[in-house]
Amino acid sequence: MRQMGKCPNCGTQSAGLQFCTTCGMRLPAASQQQVWEPQPTPGAKPTAREAPTRKYGALRAVAIIYNIIGWVICVGGSLLSIAAAVMAAQDVAFLKDLVPEVAGAAGVGAAVIAVGGVVVSVLCGLFLVAFADLCNVAIDIEQNTRLQE
Repeated sequence: MRQMGKCPNCGTQSAGLQFCTTCGMRLPAASQQQVWEPQPTPGAKPTAREAPTRKYGALRAVAIIYNIIGWVICVGGSLLSIAAAVMAAQDVAFLKDLVPEVAGAAGVGAAVIAVGGVVVSVLCGLFLVAFADLCNVAIDIEQNTRLQE
């Protein structure tokens, strides 16, 4: 509900807060009401907002595990792909027995093994890391939603 003020220029009651609705003159500032706010006691410490409880422990654990596995696949798969390419280039007998199609893959075949293995391992690893981050985003969204309520 608005307070009616009297215009000092024309003397009419004005519903406006800053200006008269009849003549347009600026009205004097209305007296501000004092709002009582409880003052803290001198020895009391201000209470901090209670920290939200950590929920979804299992989802956090899954996110951590996927993150670790993703980085291991990225790095380990890349290193193993490069090692397999080096062994294919040197025509190692162990690699021929393990993968007969690699026999005689020196040169271009070894480069294809290295590049293909690195690309596949990096893509698979980053997919797992992205899934872990998606889990963390879901947890953060839930936490922010809970704080706004």
